[in-house]
Amino acid sequence: MNQINYKTLALLISMATLSISCETTTDIAQKPNIIFILSDDLSYGDLSINGQKEFTTPNIDKLASGGIQFTNAYAGASECAPSRASLLIGSHMGHSRIRSNRSIRGQDHLKDEDFTVSELLKKAGYRTCFTGKWGVGLLGTEGVPYLQGFDHSYGFYDQRRATGFYPNFLMENEKKVVFPENYGFKGKHTYNENGKLILDGVKDPEKVINSQDYLHEKAIQFIKDNKNTPFFLYYSTQLPHGPVITPDIGKFKDKPWDQKHKEWAGMVDHLDRNVGEIIKTLEDLGEAENTIIFFAGDNGYSQWGYFNRKPWEDDPIFKNKGPWPNGKFIIKDGGMRIPYFVYWPGKIQSAISDHVTALYDFMATAGQLAGVEEYESDGISLVPTLMGNPDKQLVHDYLYWENGSFGTSEQIYWNSHRQSLRVGDYFIFREHPEALIEVYDLTKDLQCENNLAGEVDDVVQQAKEYMEEAHTDSEWYVNPGESEKEIHVKRAEAERKGSLQESIWPNANY
Repeated sequence: MNQINYKTLALLISMATLSISCETTTDIAQKPNIIFILSDDLSYGDLSINGQKEFTTPNIDKLASGGIQFTNAYAGASECAPSRASLLIGSHMGHSRIRSNRSIRGQDHLKDEDFTVSELLKKAGYRTCFTGKWGVGLLGTEGVPYLQGFDHSYGFYDQRRATGFYPNFLMENEKKVVFPENYGFKGKHTYNENGKLILDGVKDPEKVINSQDYLHEKAIQFIKDNKNTPFFLYYSTQLPHGPVITPDIGKFKDKPWDQKHKEWAGMVDHLDRNVGEIIKTLEDLGEAENTIIFFAGDNGYSQWGYFNRKPWEDDPIFKNKGPWPNGKFIIKDGGMRIPYFVYWPGKIQSAISDHVTALYDFMATAGQLAGVEEYESDGISLVPTLMGNPDKQLVHDYLYWENGSFGTSEQIYWNSHRQSLRVGDYFIFREHPEALIEVYDLTKDLQCENNLAGEVDDVVQQAKEYMEEAHTDSEWYVNPGESEKEIHVKRAEAERKGSLQESIWPNANY
């Protein structure tokens, strides 16, 4: 993919020479406010609309039942940071700047030349705000949100710090906001008889500041402050990413569950209540019908990681994994399957769509909603489907993923050379460029147990061509097929250049 910075883009638009463009639909009378709510490690089956029986999610269900539910929706990657980058710059993993949670030089970052959806919307006259977990640019790099198109940015820039809900500080643009109320907390906690959280080590447990609550307030205030101008809010919540902890388990304190299950339910409930407050704020301001809300997960099933179970093992109580095998960190079908809904009262009719989409379609969709030319990306606008014209919807030849990771052999997802595709009804996977390709028909084999590669030579050959076409080499991530020697040469080069981007974890988390 040829990257273009926004200054170049403006010139191209003025000359009307962009090779890829969106038609401005007559169904969109004005530029709508755009909100993208990205949940963190939410499992498909954590939502009552998707079958959860042990607790309910009425507000998220409202988005789903009142809008379009995409049943063939995929994350841009099977883990946090690259999935977020994919959403922001409209690129699949073969082109993205960020291809894993960790590159050869550590946590990596977006660069000035990366053109983000926030920059695109700013060019269209939008006010822009980020709240929550960033993960694609540490403080001191050009990848921080306030240098990537956001007028206001609040939260955790370091994604590893975002695994704590009671931090010593958060970022607001380039400044640290310190929370002395949380000083002394090192992770140990209990709950009182009413289910209220008690943090060990803090001076006054009743005065502690929960990061989700703080960042949610910032998001609500941004909506209120910008009711008279088009705005884009990227609401990148930490919830319900572990380790599990929540301000209140009172709603579930009498359930016959262990504490961790009560906490997980409490975290999902916390998210659902906040979604409800966003909806109500828009309704109270009279902005609901001028605001389109996207809601999605960031990767596949992950709860096993917080409950000390074997990888991708379903939860025995909540049964929230969904019907797919595997989960987070592996680029098989279950590693990227996500809940994905789009809600716009008065504009989008309630529907269920089997259109195959990925998070990297958002940039093209937002561009068309804003009535601007589309920046070159790997995505395809969903506006025809959203506006009730699925017969006019373009479709992908393929969706593509790869694992460009670096780490130790003990980590199940690092040093991976895997590649995978979604091509029509087929899911296609290989462990390494030298390994045999596997082909599964998802209409008949959702568990991906019956490899059809020996029966569909044409599909295998096409998959090889797609994988070669989709991948461009990355400077700092492991490229599929790279030797261990080549990987370590890259690491040595990063050390020589002094470009290691290590997290400040764990000392600054609490």
